[in-house]
Amino acid sequence: MINTGLLALLGAIALIAGGVVLVASGGRVQAERMARRVDSAMPRKASAVRTKSSGQDPAQIVQQIGSAAWGLTDAEQRQIVWLFSKIHVSADQAVPYFIAVRVVSVIAFGALAAAGAGHVAALAGLPTRLVIGVGASIFGWICPILIIARQLKRRTSAVVSGLPDALELLIVCVEAGLSLEDGLQRVAHELADSRPALAQELVLTWAEINILPSRAQALKNLAERIDAPGARSVVSILTQSLQLGTPLAQSLRMGAIEMRNDQMALMEERASRLPALLTIPVMLFIMPTIFMIIGGPAALRLMDTIRSTVH
Repeated sequence: MINTGLLALLGAIALIAGGVVLVASGGRVQAERMARRVDSAMPRKASAVRTKSSGQDPAQIVQQIGSAAWGLTDAEQRQIVWLFSKIHVSADQAVPYFIAVRVVSVIAFGALAAAGAGHVAALAGLPTRLVIGVGASIFGWICPILIIARQLKRRTSAVVSGLPDALELLIVCVEAGLSLEDGLQRVAHELADSRPALAQELVLTWAEINILPSRAQALKNLAERIDAPGARSVVSILTQSLQLGTPLAQSLRMGAIEMRNDQMALMEERASRLPALLTIPVMLFIMPTIFMIIGGPAALRLMDTIRSTVH
């Protein structure tokens, strides 16, 4: 039978989580109402200027809310915005929602750990339960950012691993007569199923090239989002090609070859570490078995000799 105290604790956690969500959504609704009132009270020209100035892209919003992110890096903030966009949360509300999730995680982990320690006889003391609750709360604060960091690393790895294929497809498009913008759009469409993360980055780069006054700035934003040495090298090659007027297909081919070589070097480095990594399982599993096979009969014979001598 489930303890009523545990049920009450779970109910309190659910109420706290619901309260946080309601407060966040209520603040958002109140801000929207206030904005509509200000727009209705302002002259039409001023309202148009205000509307134009408030139309910011997610990258600018992420930079502005960095002070409220509580130690999050820019890449982690972009990953949070991307994850919360899947549940239709706007970019300016993603980080506050994530902070609310962290607070709820702290309360939930701490309360559940303290309640669970109370059911163990050896941990039923108040100081012990307090220490366990504080430790679980710290873990609850760190756990969401660990999940975000893991998701970010996985996404970056997926983008980098598919970038040489995208460059080779882009070479085909450019040599067929398409521009860089049309080639990016075509490659993103072709990679939407096999490389969805890379396709999203290419679509965003295509949109920034069409919006921003400089292609170099759009490519620089791509390198900052991916945040990998190979991507920065390719972007540097493309930027120099666009500035100097060299053939774009040749620059793309050089970038693809360089990224292929980097990936091959990384695979060779991982392969060179295998002998050192295999030492641990060999020592733990194979060597004891060999010792038992070789020394087992001799040990049994020695034990029989000792027993016969004693008797």
